[in-house]
Amino acid sequence: MSTPTRVAVIGAGWAAELHLEGFRRAGAEVVGIFSRTRGRADDLAARHGVPVVADTFDELLRATGPEVVSVASLPAAHHEQVLAAVAAGCHVLCDKPVAMTAGQAQEMLLAADKQGVRHATGFIWRGDPGLVRMRELIAAGCLGRVREVHSTCALGAPLMAMNWIYDEQAGGGGLMQHGTHVVDRVRWLLDTELTAVSGRLSHDVNRAQVGPDFHHTLDAFAWARENQGRDPGGVAHHDVTADVGYDFLAETSTGPRARFWESTHLTGPAEDEIAVIGDDGALIWNGTAGLSVIRPGKAAERLAVDEMSGSGANTRHEVGLQRWEQLASSFLDTIRTGRPVEYPTLDDGWRVARIVDAVKRSHRTRHWEAV
Repeated sequence: MSTPTRVAVIGAGWAAELHLEGFRRAGAEVVGIFSRTRGRADDLAARHGVPVVADTFDELLRATGPEVVSVASLPAAHHEQVLAAVAAGCHVLCDKPVAMTAGQAQEMLLAADKQGVRHATGFIWRGDPGLVRMRELIAAGCLGRVREVHSTCALGAPLMAMNWIYDEQAGGGGLMQHGTHVVDRVRWLLDTELTAVSGRLSHDVNRAQVGPDFHHTLDAFAWARENQGRDPGGVAHHDVTADVGYDFLAETSTGPRARFWESTHLTGPAEDEIAVIGDDGALIWNGTAGLSVIRPGKAAERLAVDEMSGSGANTRHEVGLQRWEQLASSFLDTIRTGRPVEYPTLDDGWRVARIVDAVKRSHRTRHWEAV
């Protein structure tokens, strides 16, 4: 029997726990954790029986000698941590967004390829059974020639206390967080690249009250729901620098037109929906609401697909774990056997980062921008 692959995890929040459990379910040995918040790391390690909690990333590498480093820290830290892991000869799984800019993402990709290590990116919605079926139907010509794709995300999250999701310098914002997933889904579904964009970012929230020091994203959402509508006098506020949504059009390398709209806080007709429209009808994925096909002149027909995901923090923990286990299993299989890559990589993270950068440029220039 082969020895389990040794994995070290960076981070101790919601994402880190998903990384940890996903790799463990996939048969790896999680040998250590490092987080900027030592108390969180101690707690996560105690609950999951992880033997080493390090005070620095260098200490984590020295103490555990991992084969794989799984990066679940804040986006602003990804660039430095991935480069350090790659330099140490470790394979790397880096959560999305992989970096703050496309330039950083490209540097990470080139370094990993030069070192000859495997790399993966956390675009886990590629494992959603409904989206997998949707992709198969599109490739089989179910819609005829595809003309358009529309992505609509009215997440309806309550206003939060100030935390890193509202901080542009930390890698927060609707476009960087949920939007990177959304963009990758469209690239993958249509096997296409976005080549030019025209759009804007929404900054509907300019100030947020100061609350607890959230390290765990779900804690920030839970606090927001409990305190929705409350803003007692005398409470300090902080400037919100990140966007809370986006709206952009895109041209693609294969021809279909694309439209993307998302709001973190507004409630609308679809929490998380993708509609792919062709000459012969449309396919609509709506998270846990299911996958449907619409033919000209006919009512929508629901297609039975089990275990589809919802969006973001509204995804059940077990469903999220299934997606992370899928990604970790595929990644470990390629490391062990050399089988072809069938998961998103740093290359995908870099391509999505180029799109994010182009949308931000378009917001500033008010013009179409090449990706």
